[in-house]
Amino acid sequence: MAHFKKPVQPARTLILGYLIIILCGAGLLMLPVSAKNIKPIDALFTATSAVCVTGLIVKDTATDFTLVGKFIILLLIQIGGISYMTLSTAFFFFLRRDIGLKERLLMKESISYLSYENLRRFAFTIIRVTLVVEGLGAILLFGYFLRLKMPIGRALGHAIFHSVSSFCNAGFSTFSNNLLDFQTSLFVPIVISLLVIIGGIGFIVISDIFRTLVTKKNRRLSVHTKIVLTTTSILIILGTCLLLLLEWNKSLSSYPIVQKISIAYFQAVTPRTAGFNTISLSFFGSSALFLIMLLMFIGASPGGTGGGIKTTTFTVLLLSIKNLLRGRSEVLVFKKKLVPEQINRAFLVFVLSLSWLLTAVFLLLILEGSKGDLLRILFEAISAFGTVGLSLGSKLATNLSASFDFSQAGKIVIIATMLIGRIGTLTVGSALIRPRQLTYTYPEGKVLVG
Repeated sequence: MAHFKKPVQPARTLILGYLIIILCGAGLLMLPVSAKNIKPIDALFTATSAVCVTGLIVKDTATDFTLVGKFIILLLIQIGGISYMTLSTAFFFFLRRDIGLKERLLMKESISYLSYENLRRFAFTIIRVTLVVEGLGAILLFGYFLRLKMPIGRALGHAIFHSVSSFCNAGFSTFSNNLLDFQTSLFVPIVISLLVIIGGIGFIVISDIFRTLVTKKNRRLSVHTKIVLTTTSILIILGTCLLLLLEWNKSLSSYPIVQKISIAYFQAVTPRTAGFNTISLSFFGSSALFLIMLLMFIGASPGGTGGGIKTTTFTVLLLSIKNLLRGRSEVLVFKKKLVPEQINRAFLVFVLSLSWLLTAVFLLLILEGSKGDLLRILFEAISAFGTVGLSLGSKLATNLSASFDFSQAGKIVIIATMLIGRIGTLTVGSALIRPRQLTYTYPEGKVLVG
């Protein structure tokens, strides 16, 4: 009797891979050499936050973890940031093994690549870009920290950690109060924000820019790249201006003009999935926090190191709604027509993301309603889903996220939200529901909507 292999299900395999890495990371963080007196749930939370490049913390990275523990967190951030499938592809190459269909499916799923072709070359492009950008960032930060009279070893450690954490949009910091001590510095926020932006726009965009502007292999930038760059620029500029407008005479009132602009710019960049902050968000008004939550929900770009619904999804949604209101059947962007499948995927991502967020917030209100107000819980949930790491802070401890106050069940909800936000709602959805092709059709029915 012939035996038939089950069809490859990349979504389930990808999720399983992330879970294995997270569990291994949690186990390593529980070792005495990594941290002292850390509970299993806190080790699991920290490992998930690192692998999902989120940055929400229930233990102070600076004081609660040893040098070994910090290195493990850094390693988990790097694996999660560039995708473990990218590293696996490179590993297969060094073993002189060709990657088969299963590995190609997983690779394509994990980095949001558009084609099955040249996946191995693209994997090495990701690794090269990562090493170059993180290396340059570390050199710049190392030089600055040396100017602050830090010991060489300490300066090097802080520089490497923050460069990797920034490029991977993780938001973890080896300073207890994050980047509040660099509030008056323009250099550190600029370097960190540039690393965040480069990591957030995605490797596909970086490769496209390089092939178009540097090597001249492409005649022009792709529509995807144009959408990402345009949307990213608009969100940063608009976010900066709105934060200045909303907080000029409030939380920013005591700062000089240049510092006001610097803080507003930095806090407009970091909600795009990197939870660094140069000012305590608890000082912000409700309107500014609502803006930050919106930016966190939108997130970074496909193929990048961040989460959220993605800039391209947001743009496609806006263009589709505009065309529907105008009675047009086609959606055009940069003189190109979007196919219906892309539009449907954008709406599906939005609906699934919003559905999970509402579910997570509802569960947290049931579990933690007596410990925190709606705004604090909503902010934490959106930050987890967008893999951002910004938080309104714990009421019970300084320098920790609001999740520190949650029960084990509440932390598990946040853990699940971080994982779904990093992997993607479409991937999780396809892992839970098997696609099925219909060999027949039904008659049309009309329903009144609106």
